[in-house]
Amino acid sequence: MTPPLVTGARARPPAAAAPFGLVTLVALVALASASAACGGDDGDGDGDIDVSGLTYAPCPLASHVGGFDIILGDGFTAVQGQVFDAVTPSRVLEPLATAGACTWLRSPTLVCNPGCTGGQICGPGGTCIAAPVAQDVGTVTVAGLAAAVSMPARPPAYFYSFTGALPHPGFAAGAGMRLEADGLTLLGWGIEPLVVAGTTIGVQAGAAVPVSWTAPAQAGPARVELSLNVNGHGLVGSRVDCVVEDTGAFTIPEPLVTSLVADGLSGFPTLSIRRTTTDSARLGDRCVELDVESAVTLDVTIPGLESCDGDEDCTPPATCQPDLTCG
Repeated sequence: MTPPLVTGARARPPAAAAPFGLVTLVALVALASASAACGGDDGDGDGDIDVSGLTYAPCPLASHVGGFDIILGDGFTAVQGQVFDAVTPSRVLEPLATAGACTWLRSPTLVCNPGCTGGQICGPGGTCIAAPVAQDVGTVTVAGLAAAVSMPARPPAYFYSFTGALPHPGFAAGAGMRLEADGLTLLGWGIEPLVVAGTTIGVQAGAAVPVSWTAPAQAGPARVELSLNVNGHGLVGSRVDCVVEDTGAFTIPEPLVTSLVADGLSGFPTLSIRRTTTDSARLGDRCVELDVESAVTLDVTIPGLESCDGDEDCTPPATCQPDLTCG
């Protein structure tokens, strides 16, 4: 689950230091022509792209080294990505419990003493290892969008981003897509924009969390990823991730919600909802993804939890704590 999640629901490898810290260069991709609106042309004149074999196939966290995203955003379509030479250990989450389509996950505890030097990160067993380095995977092309997309390698960060001034949306619903790079061919499918009513959702121990969104006219190979994170600013990094059919509704099971809340809370909890098609391919012992996604993040309200950016957000005598809660 890459990422912010522009945030995705699964753990995704970092860009430069983390992809969420990079400034996303948003590419606006062209409106489909009449033939493309019917899934006909891919902008290259290649005709239809066969994605009949496309299934939801994410990389295992233990081998996930990055990938590419075609993002159907609010008023824009972006094409971007980055591939590393190794896995970031802190993103290999540990499963604690599973209930149906959902898993409670926790970040690993990685402690290195003495601390790691420049160019290193802390790995398993308290050992400093080389920090993952972004890789040159040649010129990356994407066919199946309303216009051809080509992204050259740009050293030293090798963060690929399509910067052409092209209008939105970038693809027709149901259109097949194909991304190609050195040693890589990945497929995608034209999803509909994700629509969720409201901007907040309530969560509390002892209760399941019903989630709803507008179901698409055609789900195709897409899935919906849910990621409930109530301790993003605390010492314990845990969350509940679910991967479900795109039917418009799902309920996160109460036992996992209760366990997650008991594991710790911090300020500004969120529920991320992402509609995506996800294809993956191997590069040796590494795995690279292509996600075609549309995402919405809801603010989570929890009884007794007051989030803050500063003391002025708290009711005296409470003050804003390092975990961004009033206390």
